[in-house]
Amino acid sequence: MSGEELTEFIPKQVDQLKAEAEHLGISEVFCQGLAVFVRFRLSLTDKTYVMRCLYYENSMHPIAAVCFVNPATLADEGGTNWPDDRSGALKRTNNPPFVCIPGVYEYHYQYHTGAPVLRQHLDLVNVVSDIIGLVSK
Repeated sequence: MSGEELTEFIPKQVDQLKAEAEHLGISEVFCQGLAVFVRFRLSLTDKTYVMRCLYYENSMHPIAAVCFVNPATLADEGGTNWPDDRSGALKRTNNPPFVCIPGVYEYHYQYHTGAPVLRQHLDLVNVVSDIIGLVSK
């Protein structure tokens, strides 16, 4: 997807996330360039996390690479700011850390290259909801 196509696609994804924010426990959604940031608090730990969903130009499908960043600075500090995950889908000890679920860039393009990209994988609300569900258990 070209940069121009992404500049049309990303705001739609942000609007959809904002519409579902309360339902998903999201306190803030905002965009910086090709990155969408999603701030949420886990009630289990009472800790705030920020998920960065970064889109790449010229990717075959508009699928974001997802990582967790420092909530105060938005800096990617490796696995330091990642929540615990009992499912094993958050590979926070890998270098670099990555999220390994369908709908995330690394899953489809680096670790499961034969996995099909389904329509629901292109919807950032589904991906964010799946990740928040994983870390909320």
